[in-house]
Amino acid sequence: MRIVANPNGNVLVQLRDTHVAIERRGEIIIDLNHEGHWIRGFEVVGGMMEFSLKAATKPFLTGKLGGLRVTYDEEADAAYFYLPYGRRFTKLRRDEQQSAETYSHSVNPTGLYRFDSQDGLVSVVIPTADAVKNVDDFLFFFDYESLDQCSAPVAGG
Repeated sequence: MRIVANPNGNVLVQLRDTHVAIERRGEIIIDLNHEGHWIRGFEVVGGMMEFSLKAATKPFLTGKLGGLRVTYDEEADAAYFYLPYGRRFTKLRRDEQQSAETYSHSVNPTGLYRFDSQDGLVSVVIPTADAVKNVDDFLFFFDYESLDQCSAPVAGG
Protein backbone atom coordinates (compact mmCIF):
# COMPACT_ATOMS: atom_id res chain seq x y z
CA MET A 1 0.00 0.00 0.00
CA ARG A 2 1.28 3.45 -0.85
CA ILE A 3 0.07 7.02 -1.06
CA VAL A 4 1.24 9.43 -3.75
CA ALA A 5 0.35 13.13 -4.05
CA ASN A 6 0.75 15.36 -7.08
CA PRO A 7 1.16 19.15 -7.22
CA ASN A 8 -2.47 19.60 -8.33
CA GLY A 9 -3.72 18.16 -5.04
CA ASN A 10 -4.69 14.71 -6.33
CA VAL A 11 -3.89 11.88 -3.95
CA LEU A 12 -3.49 8.31 -5.20
CA VAL A 13 -4.10 5.62 -2.59
CA GLN A 14 -2.65 2.47 -4.15
CA LEU A 15 -4.19 -0.39 -2.18
CA ARG A 16 -2.90 -3.32 -4.23
CA ASP A 17 -0.40 -3.86 -7.04
CA THR A 18 -2.36 -5.46 -9.85
CA HIS A 19 -3.68 -4.59 -13.30
CA VAL A 20 -6.48 -2.01 -13.51
CA ALA A 21 -9.33 -3.22 -15.72
CA ILE A 22 -12.01 -0.57 -15.13
CA GLU A 23 -12.48 2.86 -13.56
CA ARG A 24 -15.59 4.38 -11.98
CA ARG A 25 -16.27 7.70 -10.25
CA GLY A 26 -18.01 7.94 -6.90
CA GLU A 27 -18.17 9.77 -3.61
CA ILE A 28 -15.56 9.08 -0.95
CA ILE A 29 -15.94 10.13 2.69
CA ILE A 30 -12.82 11.39 4.45
CA ASP A 31 -12.65 12.44 8.10
CA LEU A 32 -10.46 15.34 9.20
CA ASN A 33 -9.30 16.51 12.61
CA HIS A 34 -9.35 20.12 13.83
CA GLU A 35 -6.02 20.87 12.09
CA GLY A 36 -7.30 19.60 8.73
CA HIS A 37 -5.24 16.39 8.89
CA TRP A 38 -6.78 13.28 7.31
CA ILE A 39 -7.49 10.71 10.02
CA ARG A 40 -8.04 6.94 9.97
CA GLY A 41 -8.83 6.21 6.31
CA PHE A 42 -11.86 6.53 4.07
CA GLU A 43 -15.44 5.35 3.91
CA VAL A 44 -17.41 4.26 0.88
CA VAL A 45 -21.19 3.90 0.94
CA GLY A 46 -22.69 1.73 -1.78
CA GLY A 47 -26.16 1.77 -3.24
CA MET A 48 -25.72 4.92 -5.31
CA MET A 49 -22.40 3.78 -6.78
CA GLU A 50 -21.90 2.25 -10.21
CA PHE A 51 -20.07 -0.72 -8.72
CA SER A 52 -20.57 -3.47 -6.18
CA LEU A 53 -19.01 -2.48 -2.88
CA LYS A 54 -19.16 -6.11 -1.76
CA ALA A 55 -17.04 -7.18 -4.75
CA ALA A 56 -14.74 -4.17 -4.33
CA THR A 57 -13.87 -5.12 -0.73
CA LYS A 58 -13.55 -8.88 -1.26
CA PRO A 59 -9.73 -8.91 -1.77
CA PHE A 60 -9.23 -7.17 1.59
CA LEU A 61 -11.50 -9.11 3.90
CA THR A 62 -9.15 -12.07 4.41
CA GLY A 63 -6.53 -10.07 6.34
CA LYS A 64 -4.35 -6.99 6.39
CA LEU A 65 -2.49 -6.04 3.22
CA GLY A 66 0.45 -3.76 3.92
CA GLY A 67 -1.08 -2.58 7.19
CA LEU A 68 -4.43 -1.83 5.52
CA ARG A 69 -7.55 -3.05 7.34
CA VAL A 70 -10.97 -3.07 5.67
CA THR A 71 -14.41 -3.61 7.14
CA TYR A 72 -17.58 -4.14 5.13
CA ASP A 73 -21.13 -3.97 6.51
CA GLU A 74 -23.37 -5.82 4.08
CA GLU A 75 -26.61 -4.60 5.68
CA ALA A 76 -25.58 -0.93 5.33
CA ASP A 77 -23.62 -1.61 2.12
CA ALA A 78 -20.77 0.47 3.53
CA ALA A 79 -17.03 -0.12 3.84
CA TYR A 80 -14.24 1.54 5.78
CA PHE A 81 -10.62 1.38 4.64
CA TYR A 82 -8.33 1.96 7.64
CA LEU A 83 -5.00 3.19 6.31
CA PRO A 84 -1.78 2.59 8.25
CA TYR A 85 -0.49 5.75 9.89
CA GLY A 86 3.02 6.97 9.19
CA ARG A 87 5.91 7.92 11.44
CA ARG A 88 4.54 11.33 12.44
CA PHE A 89 1.53 9.69 14.04
CA THR A 90 3.16 6.58 15.49
CA LYS A 91 5.82 8.68 17.28
CA LEU A 92 3.14 10.55 19.24
CA ARG A 93 2.35 9.58 22.84
CA ARG A 94 -0.94 7.68 23.25
CA ASP A 95 -2.76 10.76 24.61
CA GLU A 96 -1.46 12.84 21.68
CA GLN A 97 -2.68 10.16 19.25
CA GLN A 98 -6.13 10.24 20.81
CA SER A 99 -6.24 14.02 20.54
CA ALA A 100 -4.98 13.92 16.93
CA GLU A 101 -7.73 11.46 15.98
CA THR A 102 -10.49 13.68 17.36
CA TYR A 103 -12.99 14.12 14.53
CA SER A 104 -13.82 17.63 13.34
CA HIS A 105 -15.60 17.22 10.01
CA SER A 106 -15.76 15.21 6.80
CA VAL A 107 -15.16 16.03 3.15
CA ASN A 108 -16.89 14.10 0.37
CA PRO A 109 -15.07 14.57 -2.93
CA THR A 110 -15.85 12.52 -6.01
CA GLY A 111 -12.98 10.07 -6.36
CA LEU A 112 -11.82 7.88 -9.20
CA TYR A 113 -12.06 4.21 -8.19
CA ARG A 114 -9.94 1.65 -10.06
CA PHE A 115 -10.79 -2.06 -10.13
CA ASP A 116 -9.28 -5.34 -11.28
CA SER A 117 -11.06 -7.74 -13.65
CA GLN A 118 -13.01 -9.30 -10.72
CA ASP A 119 -14.22 -5.85 -9.56
CA GLY A 120 -11.86 -5.81 -6.58
CA LEU A 121 -10.68 -2.33 -5.65
CA VAL A 122 -7.08 -1.60 -6.68
CA SER A 123 -6.73 2.12 -5.98
CA VAL A 124 -8.57 5.39 -5.57
CA VAL A 125 -7.61 8.88 -6.75
CA ILE A 126 -8.88 11.58 -4.42
CA PRO A 127 -9.06 15.18 -5.62
CA THR A 128 -8.31 17.41 -2.64
CA ALA A 129 -7.93 20.86 -4.24
CA ASP A 130 -11.50 21.94 -3.46
CA ALA A 131 -11.63 20.30 -0.03
CA VAL A 132 -8.35 21.17 1.72
CA LYS A 133 -5.94 24.09 1.77
CA ASN A 134 -2.68 22.18 1.58
CA VAL A 135 -2.07 18.56 0.57
CA ASP A 136 0.93 18.29 2.93
CA ASP A 137 -1.28 19.24 5.89
CA PHE A 138 -4.01 16.91 4.63
CA LEU A 139 -1.59 13.94 4.51
CA PHE A 140 0.30 14.95 7.67
CA PHE A 141 -0.15 11.62 9.51
CA PHE A 142 0.53 9.33 6.54
CA ASP A 143 3.80 8.41 4.84
CA TYR A 144 3.46 9.49 1.24
CA GLU A 145 5.46 10.32 -1.85
CA SER A 146 5.26 13.52 -3.85
CA LEU A 147 4.85 13.08 -7.59
CA ASP A 148 8.35 14.42 -8.23
CA GLN A 149 9.72 11.73 -5.89
CA CYS A 150 8.04 8.74 -7.50
CA SER A 151 8.11 7.23 -10.95
CA ALA A 152 4.40 6.38 -11.27
CA PRO A 153 2.24 9.37 -12.25
CA VAL A 154 -1.01 10.16 -10.50
CA ALA A 155 -3.52 10.02 -13.31
CA GLY A 156 -7.24 10.31 -13.39
CA GLY A 157 -7.87 13.77 -12.16
